[in-house]
Amino acid sequence: MSGEILQIATEQVITILNPEDRGSSVPPESAATFEEIAHRYMAVKEPRWGANTDATAKSVIGKHLIGKLGDRRVDELTAEEIHIFIDGMVRNNASHSLLNKAVVHLRSILDLAQELNLIMSNPMRSYTFKLEHKSRKQKSQRYLSLVECRALLSELSGRNRLIVLLFIQLGVRPEELFALRRNDVHDEFIRIDEVFTMGQIREAHLGEHGVDVYVPPGLRQELHAWMASTCGNDDDWLFPTARLRGSHNLSPIRRAAFLNGVLKPAAKKAGISDLDMLTLRRTCAAHFGKKANAEDAHAQMRLVSPFTTFRYAQQRPPDSLKSAAMALEAEIFTQAELRDPRGEAPNHTVPPILRTFSNFSN
Repeated sequence: MSGEILQIATEQVITILNPEDRGSSVPPESAATFEEIAHRYMAVKEPRWGANTDATAKSVIGKHLIGKLGDRRVDELTAEEIHIFIDGMVRNNASHSLLNKAVVHLRSILDLAQELNLIMSNPMRSYTFKLEHKSRKQKSQRYLSLVECRALLSELSGRNRLIVLLFIQLGVRPEELFALRRNDVHDEFIRIDEVFTMGQIREAHLGEHGVDVYVPPGLRQELHAWMASTCGNDDDWLFPTARLRGSHNLSPIRRAAFLNGVLKPAAKKAGISDLDMLTLRRTCAAHFGKKANAEDAHAQMRLVSPFTTFRYAQQRPPDSLKSAAMALEAEIFTQAELRDPRGEAPNHTVPPILRTFSNFSN
């Protein structure tokens, strides 16, 4: 199989899967292939997917699922074959994110086949089925140098520049930043009490996310200036999506939209490769870790550890943490002449905080 998604008319797929004669399941001699069920699945799900989810899901299903299993009769797929297929992805160093998406879509496609009476049961739902799909791909420790930070910021302006500054200086997670409301911005800190994941807003859990994050003076000034230049109620999103004509109920910016629409194009202009949202968080961890003691560095990144999580959630940041945050801000905005980041000598020393950071997913 080529792995490309074929353009099959919806009427044709429905005819294959739902014969009009007696509404019965497709007989064994004309049983549907996995590819046909996958297209039916996408036709059902597409109206519920956003633009970025739609593109990602179709890519995963087309390239990895249809590309490998498309010509197989769905009623002949076994648990053993599925194990072999997923193990092959693991051996090929598929990322944890790709493996999860492949497993979720594969399971759902087989659920649909069961609902259509094409298979007796979903082999991935068996009590004896245990699928191990932990990625072997080595976790990246890539972070931006200060020169790269300045180069990236020079390609951004307004709201987008402010968002990247919040990522780099505060180390906040995307699901935390994009869930901020205007009333979460206080004098010296921002309060994280909600997260935006899977298109849903939920309450932030203590130990998983911090409560108060200190904002150094320069960033604080830019943040308050941004709020003064925009309008909104106290409980409105700090960074809402662009307003569509006739739209009044705005949602927060989605992670994928900012990554693909803003961050990657700016990074390309700045000559920076291998940049994603986690790279920005690692950047804060690396540079903050050089200026702070271990406890303050863990507190700033809000990593789960017995000696920081509870204390930091219950009290305001200590003066030592504030001093480190201000020192990092001063270094980022030094007036030194900018150099091409591609010509900068690589730093092969991994800061201690990153060795701890790499043990956490984000």
